[in-house]
Amino acid sequence: MDRTLKRRIWGFGTRWVLFTAIGLGAGLATSLGLSRPIEALVGMMLVTPAILALAGSVFGASQWLAIWKWHRAGVLWVFSSAAALAVGMTLGIVVVETAGRAITGEQVRLVSVDPTGRVLSLAVIGTLTGLAVGAAQRLALHAYGVLARSWIARCAVAFGMGLPGGALAADVFLGGLRSPAGFATFLGVTGIIVGLSTARAAERIISSPLQRAV
Repeated sequence: MDRTLKRRIWGFGTRWVLFTAIGLGAGLATSLGLSRPIEALVGMMLVTPAILALAGSVFGASQWLAIWKWHRAGVLWVFSSAAALAVGMTLGIVVVETAGRAITGEQVRLVSVDPTGRVLSLAVIGTLTGLAVGAAQRLALHAYGVLARSWIARCAVAFGMGLPGGALAADVFLGGLRSPAGFATFLGVTGIIVGLSTARAAERIISSPLQRAV
């Protein structure tokens, strides 16, 4: 691999981490901020998947800003990311709440449980979210003949580490998720972990088109 190709791939990796972090953080922050008007529009039963679909669309669109030069699956990538984030995270929340209610006999809220319980809960939610996002994005790439063998596993690990990692950072440094600074830290650290954890696999995905171009 020559120096020009190495520089282009390294530059892509930097953009990937940046846009993944910005997209995930901005998507979740925006969707949560719009939760009340969305609830008024679609109702309480649908508000969680609706706001998460919005978050996923921002996340997917931001990632696509890093990858669009090398693959054409833009609309499919964004739509897949939106649907998968909504389905995966909603499923994760349902699993955690159901398990918590079975164990404690009460409704479980992540902001009110102890740090250990929150980390474990977010690890479950993150892993299920990552599995869904990875599977959907892999299908989007496969539709254009791109092989991404480890993408699902990478995304599952990335989200499975990212959500609890962000919560730990917020708990340790800024008083937890209840404070605005703590919640912003949670979003930022989560996005950075997800971006870093998937950057190498994303670099491999775009390396073949780059090698043909250089």
